[in-house]
Amino acid sequence: FYQKTQKIMVTTIDHAMPDDHYLDSYLSEILPALGLDAETYAPYVTGYANENDDDDDSDSLDELIELLRASSESHDEDDAAWENFRKEIIQRRDDYLTGENLRKELHALEIQATTHAHLQKEIKLAEKNALEVEAKKQMELESSKVENMSADKIALMSKYGYEDGNDDAEKGHDGGESEKLMTNRDVAAATSLQNAQKQRSAPKQTKQEARQETKKAKADKMAKKEERKKKAGKRERQR
Repeated sequence: FYQKTQKIMVTTIDHAMPDDHYLDSYLSEILPALGLDAETYAPYVTGYANENDDDDDSDSLDELIELLRASSESHDEDDAAWENFRKEIIQRRDDYLTGENLRKELHALEIQATTHAHLQKEIKLAEKNALEVEAKKQMELESSKVENMSADKIALMSKYGYEDGNDDAEKGHDGGESEKLMTNRDVAAATSLQNAQKQRSAPKQTKQEARQETKKAKADKMAKKEERKKKAGKRERQR
């Protein structure tokens, strides 16, 4: 018995709890009623409760009660009083552990909810960024087409076209063909081709028609010259 008592005392010292232990209020009333000094013996009980939070160690509790009973000045022979004390300690410990488990579960649920909300926020942000990137890509594809370019841009690209040396741009990520982006050189070549086609489609002028047009222009020029001479002679005669 002496060795068991020493073990309980060592456990009490090692696991002394602060004043706000869940058994303090009860012990401050019941221990004096059992003939024990609360300030001296309360740490024994709180030490036991702290040591056995996760285990229903009836033997340890019985050893503690034997120690307290042997130290009582008035109730060492009162079996009913100590049985009630034993039941009360077990019930209060169970209530405390149930509350602690509930508190931990609620805390875990709160963390889970916060994590879920943060994850949903990150997913929405990622989706928004993906849509913006895709929209920008589509705008670039549309703006690179000749029919969507302004006349000034087409003219500049026709004059200062450059060659795009990235041959891989015509292939998709899987190695297959994808829609080819129009480079400056492509736009310039397309514009030159359009101009050449317009010139070829215009009516062709024969050499005979060219000579007749030149002869007519010279005749018109001589007629205008003679007209000017006649007007000048008329003004001289009038003087």
